[in-house]
Amino acid sequence: MYPELFKIGPFTVYSYGLMLGIAFIIASWLLNKELERKKISTNFGTEITLLAIVFGIVGSKLFHLLENFDDFIKDPIGMTFNPGGLTFYGGLILAIIAIGIYTRRKKIPFLLLADAAAPALALAYGIGRIGCHLAGDGDYGIPTNLPWGTNYEN
Repeated sequence: MYPELFKIGPFTVYSYGLMLGIAFIIASWLLNKELERKKISTNFGTEITLLAIVFGIVGSKLFHLLENFDDFIKDPIGMTFNPGGLTFYGGLILAIIAIGIYTRRKKIPFLLLADAAAPALALAYGIGRIGCHLAGDGDYGIPTNLPWGTNYEN
């Protein structure tokens, strides 16, 4: 597909990274709107988004390393610092744990926050999957001849 969108000098803009950034920005905006509607300070939305970014990426990488432990043992530095290799549910689990600890310390009801975050999370996940599709990372499903199937010639 289109893993690299364009280059500016020595910098490459990757489709997955761009879509992930867009997903976080839109999710943060939507979360803040939901928090406003629920009469909760939007400062929490920004802080929670930052926690989700950091712990989501760390958790995604950790779970990827655990899933591919044999490869990790062979090349721990290469596997750890390779920009690819993220597992969604690993990021989700670690981000939920971090946000749960944060909400407990700030005395915010976790379920109220989870309710506000659910639409943002669903939308962000969908945008992230578009990034996966553009990157051609192998999550396209089974071969098909149906008219709505996607052709991956390159």
